[in-house]
Amino acid sequence: MSRWNLLIVDGQPSPEPGAGVSAAEWAVLLNRHADSNGALRTHQRLVDSIGENDLALADAVLFLLPTETDQATPALPPAVLNQIEERAIPLVVLGVKPSEANAWHHTSAMLLPSNIDPQALLYAFRGMLHRQPDFSQLRQELALAQRFHGGLESEITRMHDELQLAAIVQRELLPREIPSLHGIRFATVWRPANYVSGDIYDLIRLDEDHIGVFIADAVGHGVPAALMTMVISRSLLTKEITDQSYRIVPPAEVMHRLNQELIVRQENSTRFATAVYAVVNCRTRIMTLAGAGHPPPIHLSESGEPRQLETNGGLLGIFEDEEYDQIDVELSVNDRVIFFSDGFEQAFPDESADAYERQLPTLQYRQEFEDLARKSDPEQMVDHLRKRLDAQRGSLHQTDDLTMICMIADALKTMPIEDVTQNPASIRRVAS
Repeated sequence: MSRWNLLIVDGQPSPEPGAGVSAAEWAVLLNRHADSNGALRTHQRLVDSIGENDLALADAVLFLLPTETDQATPALPPAVLNQIEERAIPLVVLGVKPSEANAWHHTSAMLLPSNIDPQALLYAFRGMLHRQPDFSQLRQELALAQRFHGGLESEITRMHDELQLAAIVQRELLPREIPSLHGIRFATVWRPANYVSGDIYDLIRLDEDHIGVFIADAVGHGVPAALMTMVISRSLLTKEITDQSYRIVPPAEVMHRLNQELIVRQENSTRFATAVYAVVNCRTRIMTLAGAGHPPPIHLSESGEPRQLETNGGLLGIFEDEEYDQIDVELSVNDRVIFFSDGFEQAFPDESADAYERQLPTLQYRQEFEDLARKSDPEQMVDHLRKRLDAQRGSLHQTDDLTMICMIADALKTMPIEDVTQNPASIRRVAS
């Protein structure tokens, strides 16, 4: 073994007779047991006289704790202990009582009894020095990893803040107030799978008799899908206003225009979405509906079985000449209509399914929707559904965005007539 320097520090500033083995005595003992070729060189210092040069020359440090001490903190001066830790100098402390060991837990010191055999102490130092090159390399790699971690943590924090801001902006696109008109009432559920959602919805009071109902689902997840929902929201044209009149745009035409708008905005990438749009005449109780590859709304009637309101029309943003049909649905008192996104197909998996199967679509959502027919209020419908969603295993990590609009047709109620052409707040998107 090559020559190494051992700094022996006496923890008693003024050693007294009978106070234990002194630094000088330990130096004699260790040199006596060391190799005869003089590989060990010892230096002795009192604890209050350690200089920076002493630590600079030391390959290892032996600290002799005073025999009469009751220390709650290490007896070495903090500045000295910090330098030993920073330089990764092997440190052995002799004489630490079991009740005082916790004072050293934050250091890399080896704690040994004061009556240890000198040969055993030499073996301990040689083992520490033998591992020192590997230990130093690990420290360097750890320091490098910590620097990278700091940069990565800052980047993650920045991304987190940006996603939080994006979520706030997206929520501002949702309707602030849920309209009700002539006994037609609504309630909504909107649950992003992550910070932002690939789903968007809108409820628009078009005039004193009509409400527009819209749901769109951009294909994909995360930020790209959320950005597309913003494009869809801005491109949605539901009403045209001229000088003294207006025209409510029929659902099929809304889908056609929205499709054209998305195709025009595309460049080299293909982005597409599904959507459904309905215009509800709250006075006559006729709902006109058009869809674009979206899950069909479910009509729950007291007089018959639930039925899906199927319409013809392909995805938005794919084919420029796509045609969209519309249907008329007559609503009776106490009828319910549920508009929803396809995330519900995975929201109620079989409890016995494995992790992979739980991500596959099921038809359980239909039974969950049919159970909502027994609720007399749209808020009760969505509250019940939220509880059912929360009860599912893994609901905190849902696989897809969830959006639902529940509509109930109560008995017809007379409402005061309002000229919405003079109320800009009631007009979401118009063209002149």
